[in-house]
Amino acid sequence: MNHIGTNKGRAVFYQRHNKNDNWSKDFPKENWLLFVIIKSKDETELSEISTKAIENNACYVCCSGPNCELLHDTVDYDIVIREIENLYLPPFTIMTSWNDNFEEQFWFSMYVAQNDPEIINTIVCLDASMNSLERELEELLKRFNKGYIPPL
Repeated sequence: MNHIGTNKGRAVFYQRHNKNDNWSKDFPKENWLLFVIIKSKDETELSEISTKAIENNACYVCCSGPNCELLHDTVDYDIVIREIENLYLPPFTIMTSWNDNFEEQFWFSMYVAQNDPEIINTIVCLDASMNSLERELEELLKRFNKGYIPPL
């Protein structure tokens, strides 16, 4: 994972999703938010992202991109199945949201998303798009820190 900046005292990291790598090996284990940019409709890929978020105790999962609603639904579905089957879930309710507007959802992840009483101190941006968005996320983060708010 690459550290791309900070926001409100929280470290912000970038991780490229790659089916051939162990892309989640450096995920935090507590007090973190996963911001995913998703293009794929592949159920295996969506399920894998959902599982890694849940098993690594993500407090919040924010989804953006062409199939953000589908990933959001996958995470919510996986949470319900885990509750029914008594499989591992963190000791708190995982919050989820989606917005197909990339800038708005990234801003939401930085300034609005919270999961009281858990304190989110790390944000991981998982890029599962077709093109690397690392530089764009880094530039947006700088703009956010200077007061930029995406138009509604």
